[in-house]
Amino acid sequence: MEPAAAAHARGRLFMDFYRDPFAKVLSQVTKQLRHVGFPFLLAIDGACCAGKTTLAQALASKLGAPVFHIDDFYLPFARRTPQRLQMPGGHIEWERLEQQVLGPAAQGVSLVYQAYDAHNDSWRAERKISPQKIYIVEGTYSLLPPLEKYYDYKVFLKLDTGSQYRRLQKRESKEKLIGFINRWIPEEERYFRDYCTGSCANLVFDTSDRR
Repeated sequence: MEPAAAAHARGRLFMDFYRDPFAKVLSQVTKQLRHVGFPFLLAIDGACCAGKTTLAQALASKLGAPVFHIDDFYLPFARRTPQRLQMPGGHIEWERLEQQVLGPAAQGVSLVYQAYDAHNDSWRAERKISPQKIYIVEGTYSLLPPLEKYYDYKVFLKLDTGSQYRRLQKRESKEKLIGFINRWIPEEERYFRDYCTGSCANLVFDTSDRR
């Protein structure tokens, strides 16, 4: 991790432990809005079970912003190739997120997108969103390199291994827990490592359980 002085020089903040990330992030976003204006695009990336969706929903409720979930932008199974899946985050159809959501949102125009349900290998009904002041994208892989340029503020949530495992135990079945441990967590860690994801964030927040 870079020295604190260098981090502050780059406008990044590191916040430790779960001391109410909603209040901290809301405060930082509100400050940025004064300088950036609208439309304002916010990304919340980070580790599995770090609280990305919960934070996004809380901010959306307060700010009146639509939330776009990375889980809705999985690459359909029929289009997955060995070459594509060799890339960190290759199972995410970031092109669709860019074309249907981020591009139009940044331009301040209406957008129409269609979520893909990976569990059922099916498409949901199209959703139309009129121009908004604020947009929130949440989920691991939100900060894939081709997408970074669209965001006005980037948040990265991390947590320690013990906290992550305890939360997964509460949330998932034993079968799914094994899948997370053997596949999904190593895959997201490769993404964090290869793309230095946390280093591009404006705010890094540790949501590990209090001790």
